[in-house]
Amino acid sequence: MAGIYLHIPFCKQACRYCDFFFSVSVRYKTQFVDCLLDEIRLRKQEGVDNQAETLYLGGGTPSLLNGEELDRILDVLHRQYTFGNDAEWTIECNPDDLDRDYLEGLRKRGFNRISIGIQSFREEDLKLMRRSHTAEQGEMAVLEAARAGFENITMDLIYGIPGQTLRHWEESVSKALSLPLSHLSAYHLTFEPGTVFDHWRIKNRLSPVSEETSEQMYRLLRDQLEQEGFDHYEISNFARNGNISEHNMIYWTGNPYTGYGPSAHSYDGTLRSWNISSLKGYMDGIARDEPVKEVERPNLTEKYHDYLITSLRTRWGADPDYIREQFGQEIHACFEKGAERYLREGTMWLQEGKVAITPGKWLITDHILRELFTTGSSKYEF
Repeated sequence: MAGIYLHIPFCKQACRYCDFFFSVSVRYKTQFVDCLLDEIRLRKQEGVDNQAETLYLGGGTPSLLNGEELDRILDVLHRQYTFGNDAEWTIECNPDDLDRDYLEGLRKRGFNRISIGIQSFREEDLKLMRRSHTAEQGEMAVLEAARAGFENITMDLIYGIPGQTLRHWEESVSKALSLPLSHLSAYHLTFEPGTVFDHWRIKNRLSPVSEETSEQMYRLLRDQLEQEGFDHYEISNFARNGNISEHNMIYWTGNPYTGYGPSAHSYDGTLRSWNISSLKGYMDGIARDEPVKEVERPNLTEKYHDYLITSLRTRWGADPDYIREQFGQEIHACFEKGAERYLREGTMWLQEGKVAITPGKWLITDHILRELFTTGSSKYEF
């Protein structure tokens, strides 16, 4: 069983904080869909498992695909994969793309989970980030999704936006909680190299919020959502009534997944691979039946680091027995030695035989990971 991810790289405009691979020109959208379908067919010939547990359309902005394009993609996926009756199908959407007809079309096509990129309910934040929608459109998108029959609705919010105060953030969280959500993802804004925001930071046109304010925002988020019955099950993710992201859990538990489209990543349990981050290069490679991906085989230490990075992001934590069985006694001893101090001081805790970061302490996850890695140096950056 595996998760299927499709990267749809088109956006109406470039958000100033985003470093995901995207294109603001839809000129090649039809050609891209042709190539995406060819890649799915070609990869299946490589022996990819035909049992699929989840489907996730991300981007970019998948809601820029029209009904005909979605039908073509889903037709090929159904020919190549077998999905269970209760398989989670998620599509990421921008609020300004959503009307009743489009939403009902998604439901009829089998999507049962919708992820709406709202980011903020404050107009000043949206304009600064160069989002393509208004706060009102964000609110209406969630309400329309519920009216169209979506019972599993998640949204993205961003905190730590320059100029955003604790009160502004509280207002966005309160607005989110007033809407029919089953899940919420909240991410602290980062100044990624190469983005407009990072350029402005270097030029002193923008300043990051203080660490103290960031921590206050995070604690407010946790407190507000937990009071409303949301389970804080991963650093940035909260679910109500058990509606965790099944697709993302595949990543966080180290299970196989297959990614299609430019920049998409895959993991088969042994090899990691990723497609090139170039729309033209991707389409040219598919058209010529040439490789569009790079492949690497992580060594034992790298696999251990991957396991820690993913498992300790969740409330379930890392399994010492699994570490011993999969990575050997030496790495297991390193893990236990590193975790001992954090367990003693209460930063980590034991639950059902697993070692997890104590709720409320996830803000220092990066520091803990460095201490638990087997060497002082790592290729990973935090």
